[in-house]
Amino acid sequence: MEGGPKEDSQTKQIFVEDEKIAFLRWINKRLKNDRYLTKNYFKKFLPIQEEGDHFFEMLKDGILLSKLINDSVPGSVDERALNYPKTRPLNYFMMLENQNLVLNSCVAIGCRIMNIRPEDMVDGVKQAQLNVVWQVIRAGLMANINLTCNPGLKILLQEGETVARLMAKTPEDLLIRWVNFHLKRVCDHKQIKNFYRDIQDGEVYTYLLTAIAPQDTDLLPLRETDLEDRMDMLLEYARDLDVLNFVTPRDIIKGNIKLNTAFIAQIFNAFPSLEVEDQEDQLDDFDDMQYNDQTELFFEETREEKSFRHWLNSLNFTPYVSYLFEDLKDGYLLLQVFDVLKPGIVNKEEINVPPFKPLQHVYRSVENCNYCISLGAQLGFILVGIEGHNIYEGSKLLLSLLWQMMRHYTLSLMKYGESDQTLTENEVIAWCNKKLREDKTKKGRVTFKNFRDPTLTNSQAMLDLIDIIQPGSIGYDMVFPGKSDEDKLENARYCLTMARKIGATVFALPEDIVEGNHKMIALVFARLMNVGANL
Repeated sequence: MEGGPKEDSQTKQIFVEDEKIAFLRWINKRLKNDRYLTKNYFKKFLPIQEEGDHFFEMLKDGILLSKLINDSVPGSVDERALNYPKTRPLNYFMMLENQNLVLNSCVAIGCRIMNIRPEDMVDGVKQAQLNVVWQVIRAGLMANINLTCNPGLKILLQEGETVARLMAKTPEDLLIRWVNFHLKRVCDHKQIKNFYRDIQDGEVYTYLLTAIAPQDTDLLPLRETDLEDRMDMLLEYARDLDVLNFVTPRDIIKGNIKLNTAFIAQIFNAFPSLEVEDQEDQLDDFDDMQYNDQTELFFEETREEKSFRHWLNSLNFTPYVSYLFEDLKDGYLLLQVFDVLKPGIVNKEEINVPPFKPLQHVYRSVENCNYCISLGAQLGFILVGIEGHNIYEGSKLLLSLLWQMMRHYTLSLMKYGESDQTLTENEVIAWCNKKLREDKTKKGRVTFKNFRDPTLTNSQAMLDLIDIIQPGSIGYDMVFPGKSDEDKLENARYCLTMARKIGATVFALPEDIVEGNHKMIALVFARLMNVGANL
């Protein structure tokens, strides 16, 4: 997808206001049944007023944003962990805690949060607030725009393209291809490369709606020479199809890329229209297309792979990682990460920078991947049986490398004074147990032998450690005994949410804790140590 349009200061201000209106209307609709937001006697959040700065004021304490995160990615935030106003408004510190939770939860679900601090959110920095809201809304809108949730997207596979390459497309790129697919069916001369300049005259929307819902729409809007009247007509068609209008006529005419992308995503989610009779031959040919033999045809990302992907994206490198086994195959992004793991370890002169010429692609990529293996060995990684060509070919062996990179990164957040030596897992265990043994504020603090200790699956030790790091933070009346799997899952949700609330960026999922995934459990404790040791 092409980069966005150039904007002058006046255009930016217009877009800020337009996005504010679009976002608050979306929130008003999506959260209208939340009893706390609509009926709370102390502070009524909804409906958010369009005039003035009411929208930005409602975002400051983090409660509305936390509920929006759960609307986009259900179960991401355990709302028991939130600070709620009772007899008086939340103080600054309590709002900061909520915003800590918001930003860490955003990162955990794959949002790209760059240079935004909890203080920015509480202080009402409008651009920061809008960026976070957009990232959260985008996460929900794009959640199903992939081959896992919509296998019919395979129809967009182009000749000579691998399934892995299609999986690596961003949702925005898939939407571009989807729009062009439908445009080709009804209009030979129209194709798009972006969601701003190429859609400003309304023709694309008119043809698209006609292609996906021919019985309910027509091409009458194209007869309108006045652009605003044309947009009004096509948006009325969209409303008749029960597609919430994320855009106004002005948003289309001005080419607001965020709002138009959101609108296209809404149309796709309502009417993907991927099973088309005249495309049967293309579907029959799909099984003959090339695809990596390590990649299942209908790929379902594992929890571990999702955690690795979200961690990589949290580092804010380019490109955005959509599919590990394709996006990392040229080794370039991995080399950037190695330079973060130990600054200066990567010799820039030894890096092959993509894009590569077709005849050099394999050779240059494998060279980069071999260099990654060499760097891993320098850092003490165990990489038996892993070679550069395994990474290039999309082997699952990549996961072993990623796990060790993620662990090294997490442990390297803590150093021995000014030494370059990083912590070991045993030292994390010793620090945590020391804290648990020494604390006398609560009886029955539970220690553990190692990260495979089965007692960790009820989250009690993690919850105790969080309460020690930030005294009084855990509401033990909300903690379950942890004897059943259901109790353990509830505790794990609460525990991970509380960890994020006190400032720990964790990528584990509740199921990882309950199932005793020692790798992810180790990283949670290491992150908690990083927070606790820096207080």
